[in-house]
Amino acid sequence: MAMKMQPVWIAACVCCGLAGSTSDGAEQPKKLYAPGYYIAVSAAREYEGAVRVRGASNLPVGAKIGLEVEELVPENGRKPLSTLTCVAVDQRGLFRAELQITKDVYQKKDLVVDAIFLTNQCAQDQEVIRVVGRHGELLGNDGRPVTMEEVERGETPGMQENPELFQVSGWYFGISAIARVD
Repeated sequence: MAMKMQPVWIAACVCCGLAGSTSDGAEQPKKLYAPGYYIAVSAAREYEGAVRVRGASNLPVGAKIGLEVEELVPENGRKPLSTLTCVAVDQRGLFRAELQITKDVYQKKDLVVDAIFLTNQCAQDQEVIRVVGRHGELLGNDGRPVTMEEVERGETPGMQENPELFQVSGWYFGISAIARVD
């Protein structure tokens, strides 16, 4: 009888030991990160004539993001329907705004909100410029300025890794995101 109990006792100890070792030595989840700076945005019709926008970004605190309601137009892309509103990223990395639109625009389908960060679009604080560069040249994911040689070779840092990063004429770099208005 003692002989039969021994394998059961050993098996129980092994199972408890394995269960204890997985909970004690379990790997912690890896911290998620973005490939450089990002903007995440959502938009919804609030009341007639207003669109509520909420968003998050890892841009520096105080960075101003330009928001605009646009209509998707098949032959022309997008057509602006509101004035540009600049809103600052707060201490928690969040931003909110209420965009005013006319009542006839409010009823349209295929509305989107374009959220864009460009250093020459909304007036930026000097601390933001120090972090991202005067032309946004530090928005790439490796923290060093972009050189003209890299741009000419199509090797702008971060462009392949970050789908929100773009370059416009005048050698400015920005990031943008688009949200469908629900």
